[in-house]
Amino acid sequence: MEETTYTSFNDWVENSKMPNGKRQVLKSAIKLFAENGYQSTSTSSIAKECGLSEATVFKHFKNKKELLDTLVTPIVNELAPSLSEQFIKAVDQETFKLDQMIEYIIRDRFKFIEDNHEIIEIMFNQLLIDNDLRDKIEDIMLPKLSFIIKKAETLMQNDDDVRNDVSGEELFRIISGQLLVSMLQEYKFHPQNWNSEKQIASMIKMTTNAIHK
Repeated sequence: MEETTYTSFNDWVENSKMPNGKRQVLKSAIKLFAENGYQSTSTSSIAKECGLSEATVFKHFKNKKELLDTLVTPIVNELAPSLSEQFIKAVDQETFKLDQMIEYIIRDRFKFIEDNHEIIEIMFNQLLIDNDLRDKIEDIMLPKLSFIIKKAETLMQNDDDVRNDVSGEELFRIISGQLLVSMLQEYKFHPQNWNSEKQIASMIKMTTNAIHK
């Protein structure tokens, strides 16, 4: 039987088999961690948000750290890698050109961020202070990223218009930096004239300009 994969954390929460009380705790934790930060959110406030007792929260999670791990693990273990598998199938073609690859990555990751921005924001904030979480994410994602970087470098070497002093790793740093800035703009500052398609087009243009001669 084929395993179900999900492209958003909300889909995972709604469709995974778990007690309804646990599901409510997870949904409330996401909301409060995103609004107030992990450190500033207590288990009692999570219990109040979902209308359950704090004892019920501890019935499903032995502490707040385990609750955070339960939120982050699907993003790392299921959601991001499942999309990466789709990406690997798409780029593993001789006809796939570098500029197409750049556009694919930016559009794919942009949508992924939009679908999961709350949990990604929580995860990003924790990465700044939690070395164990950073190591966990690196262990899972680096093998996937390594394949894609090598594919990008092959395409870059075969493109005479690409600067020879830019590596595949630097290309991904450029893309990642732009996606991070875009996420901060959209979800921290909430600009009134925000247009996702224009933002994607701008990121694609800036990336291609950065690597071409």
